[in-house]
Amino acid sequence: MPTLQYNPKTRLTSAPPRSVGRLLGSVGVAIPVILFLAVWSYYAVNVPKWDDHALRAFLYYFDQETTISGKLYQLFRQHNEHRIVVDRFVALLDYQVFGKLNFRHLMAIGNLSLVGLLVVFIGVLRRESLSVLYAIPVALLIFNLSHWENMFWGMAALQNFSVVLWVVLAFYGITYGNRWGWAIASAILATLTSGNGLLVWPIGLVLLLLRTSEPADFKSRNYPKKRAFLPVAIWVFSALLVLGLYFADYEKPEGNPPLRGSTVDLIKGWLAFIGAAAEALPVKSALSASILLGALMVISTFGIMGWQLLTHRLAISRTIRGLFSSRPAISGAGIPAGALFFWGSALFILGTAAVVAWTRTGFGLDLIITSRYKIYSLTLLALLYVYIAVAINQRVRNWVLFGGLAGSFLFNWFAYLTFLDDSIWFRHWQTTNQFNWTYTTNRPTPALDPVTQHYSDPARAFYDPILKTLFNSVQAPIIPLTITKAPYGYAVQTSTTEATGLPSDQTFGRDAGSYLLVRSPKRSYLFPAWQNQRSLLKARFLPGNLFTPGFKADVWQSALEAGTYQLFVVTISTSNQCKVYPTNQLITSAGQPKDIKKNW
Repeated sequence: MPTLQYNPKTRLTSAPPRSVGRLLGSVGVAIPVILFLAVWSYYAVNVPKWDDHALRAFLYYFDQETTISGKLYQLFRQHNEHRIVVDRFVALLDYQVFGKLNFRHLMAIGNLSLVGLLVVFIGVLRRESLSVLYAIPVALLIFNLSHWENMFWGMAALQNFSVVLWVVLAFYGITYGNRWGWAIASAILATLTSGNGLLVWPIGLVLLLLRTSEPADFKSRNYPKKRAFLPVAIWVFSALLVLGLYFADYEKPEGNPPLRGSTVDLIKGWLAFIGAAAEALPVKSALSASILLGALMVISTFGIMGWQLLTHRLAISRTIRGLFSSRPAISGAGIPAGALFFWGSALFILGTAAVVAWTRTGFGLDLIITSRYKIYSLTLLALLYVYIAVAINQRVRNWVLFGGLAGSFLFNWFAYLTFLDDSIWFRHWQTTNQFNWTYTTNRPTPALDPVTQHYSDPARAFYDPILKTLFNSVQAPIIPLTITKAPYGYAVQTSTTEATGLPSDQTFGRDAGSYLLVRSPKRSYLFPAWQNQRSLLKARFLPGNLFTPGFKADVWQSALEAGTYQLFVVTISTSNQCKVYPTNQLITSAGQPKDIKKNW
C-alpha cells in the first residue's frame, strides 16, 4: 500500500536536557488533565439532558426492530441535521456491557476525546523535534471549565469533543502520519459524529493533492504516478459514498430561526464563535471581548496563512504543476507538513464558525459563545500557539514557551473561577430535573415510566434522604423573595440582607446551596438557583471568596402543570442537612404547551 512520505528537518532546540525536559513536560501536561478529570468526576451526575433522551429512545426503538436492516436504520437515522452513528453506537455498547445506559460513561468517553486531541498536538510537536514541554500550554488551554456544559452532558461530550478529534486526527494522518488509510477512517467517524464533520472531505482532498504531488513523495523518476494518486482516488470514492449515504432521505430539520440577522450580525457571530474563549476572562462584556479576540485570531490565522503562501510559493508552484505533469520534479523542497496541518485544522474551525453563525445567529449573539462551542475557539488558540512555537526563530523559542506557559496558566485559572458557578448550577439543574420527572404527585413515591426504568437507573441525588422533609408541612422563619414576571415565567431573587442565615459557600459542596420548592395541591417541583457571587477581582481570584449570601432563580412556566403554587426555599448544607423555609409567595402557571416538538 503506498504511503505519503514525510522527512522532517532536524531542528536544534534550546530546551532542557532531553530526559529532564521529558519528565517536566510529562508532569506539566498531566496536571491539567488530572485536575480536569477530577473536577468532572466530582460534579458529574448520571442524569440525561435534552438529546440524551434521544439516545435512550434510540435503544428502545433499536430493540423493537426485528431485522438487521431495521436496526441499521435506527443506527443511521437522521437526528436534527446530524447522523449521530458514533454517539448511538457508544450508547448501545454501554447498554450492552453494563445492562443500563449510564450517562456518566458517555461523558467520560467524550471527555477522553480531549486527551486524544492533546496527543495529536504532542505528536505535531514531537514531529517538529520540540520537547513535550511545549505541550503544557496546549493542555492548559484545552483542559479547563470553559467546557462545563459539554463535559457534564453525555451526548454533547460525545459529539462536540469527538468530532474535533476525528477531524484533526485525519489531517494529522494526511500531513504527518503517512497514514491516509487512518485519515479516511477518521474522516468517516467525523462525518458520523456531527454534521460539521462533512467539512473534513473537501479540506482533506486539498491536503492530499498537495501532499501527493510533492517531489518527496516519489522515490525515483520511475515511481508510478497513478499509484501515487491512489490515496486521492480512494479519498474521493469514500467521500462520495459517505456523502451519498449521509444525504439519503435527508430532511431539512425544523427549528433554525427564519431570520438570520443582518450581515453585520453574521460577521459578529462568526468572530464571537471564534473568540468565545474570552468569556473566561474578567471583563465586563463577554460578548464584546469574544468578538475582539475572534478578530485578533482571524487576523493572526490569515496572516500566518498569507506568510506561509509567500514563503513557500515556489514549493506550492511546483506542487500545482505536479498535479498536471506526467513526471513530477524531484528537486526542491515540498510544502512543510506543519503548514498543511495548520491550514487544514484552521480552515475546519473557521468553516464550522461560519456554519454556526449562519444557522444560529438568529437566536441571538449570546448563544454563539455558549460553552458547548468553546472547544473550537480553544483548539484554534492551541493551534496558533503550536504553529508559532514550531515556526519561530530558535533564539526566541524559549520566550514563546514562557509566554505560552504564563498566558495559558492564567487563562486556565480564570476559566475555573469564572465557570465554577455554572458547573455547580448545571449539576443542580440536572438533579432537580430528575426530581421533577420522578415525583409527579405530592407524595414521595417515584413514578418513572417503564421504558425509562428499563434502560437507565436514576442517579443518587441529594434529595433521596430528605424526601419526607420536602413533602411535609413547613414551620420555619419566612424568607422574603422578590418575584418578577418574565416572558418565560418568573425571575426570583433574594438580597444579601434577606438571605441572612442561608448557605453561601458552594466552593466545596457540590449539592450545597439554595433551591426553590414550588408546590401545589397536586404536585411539587424543584428548581436550581444561582448563588450570588463577587467579581473575580473582588474575590482576589480565589475560589473560596467567590460566593456571597443570596441567590437568583428562574421558574419556567413551561415546566409546570396548570395551577397556583406556593414558593419555598430549600437549603442544603455541605453536610447535606436540609431546611425548608416558607416565603408566603404564590405564583400561577397556565400549564405546559401542548405543541412542544421533541427529537426523541
